[in-house]
Amino acid sequence: MTDVDIKNLSGMFLIAVPALKDPNFERSVVLICDHTQDGAFGLVINRILLSSFVPLQKGLDIKDYIIDLPVYYGGPVKPEQGYILYTPPDSYYPSIKINDTLSLTTSKEILVDISMGKGPKKYLFTLGFAGWSPGQLEYELMTDSWLIAPLDNTILFDTPVNERWKAAAGSIGVDLSRMFFRQGQV
Repeated sequence: MTDVDIKNLSGMFLIAVPALKDPNFERSVVLICDHTQDGAFGLVINRILLSSFVPLQKGLDIKDYIIDLPVYYGGPVKPEQGYILYTPPDSYYPSIKINDTLSLTTSKEILVDISMGKGPKKYLFTLGFAGWSPGQLEYELMTDSWLIAPLDNTILFDTPVNERWKAAAGSIGVDLSRMFFRQGQV
């Protein structure tokens, strides 16, 4: 892996170490979408909140759908706000480009298009986000709460949800089942 700038982890995975016992992030993989001197913003990508978005349809004013999709827990901040990661990037939807292959939007229109089978083919819909104040993420990295790995769209979109934590760590050669900490083992 190339050198990592811990002051800008945009477009990287954070992988919770086994000793991280915060219920919001235990065994989680977070995609950092934006990281500046003002703090960091990311989405948990390996925790399903609802197996179907149908209960949210009325609140989203979506009347018809042909595709149902799971709703992921994106993090503890603003749990009422939806975010959609998708590929390939498309300028049709107002989005933030995370890298050349991935974008993020809060557009309801993309959710309507996805539910009607007309949107992007690969996507992940979350409610809420993970946020860090200035310097907070850097501190957590220095206290060994997280591993850092490059974003891998295969892990994000194609790996089963319950395998993403170990797959993300495996992408940098770490076997989480072999990590030992004072609190015990995985």
